[in-house]
This record gives sequence, C-alpha cells and structure tokens, in this order.
Amino acid sequence: MAGKSETPATIFAETLTLPDGRTVRVRAYQNGEVRIRLDRCPYVISEAYLSGGPDDHAIIKLSPGKQGSATYGSRVDAPAIPEGTKD
Repeated sequence: MAGKSETPATIFAETLTLPDGRTVRVRAYQNGEVRIRLDRCPYVISEAYLSGGPDDHAIIKLSPGKQGSATYGSRVDAPAIPEGTKD
C-alpha cells in the first residue's frame, strides 16, 4: 500500500487491569516509540509534559470526558462539509 509506513517490531507488551475493570495496554517498539491504549472512552488529554532531557520523563494525563469534569466541555464535533465543496 503506497504511503503507509510499516509498523515497527514490538519489543514489549503489557496489559494492566485497573481496580474498576478498565484495561491499559502499553507497547514499546523497536524504533523507540511507545503506545498506550486505555479502554472505556471518551478520554481527553488533560496534561502533557513531553519536553526535557534524556534523564527526564514524559507524563501524559488522561481524564474521563464524562462525570461532570471540566474537560468534558472541551470535546468538539467536527462540522459537516458543505455540499458542493471538495475535501
């Protein structure tokens, strides 16, 4: 398939079950990427610290988009594309 990059080899995969039954899956790839999957959406990124040096850490905080959280109002639905316009 043209334009699609190959998925790097997985070197680590771990699934954690949280006390409320949600699951978190962490995968690390050969090229250094890390992927985190959390079920029972919706979630929003409420904090991200991604800068720093090689001895720092990256922090990503996900908050539920429900339960009256202030982040729930941040959800945006994409507007419909007007008829007759091109993508």
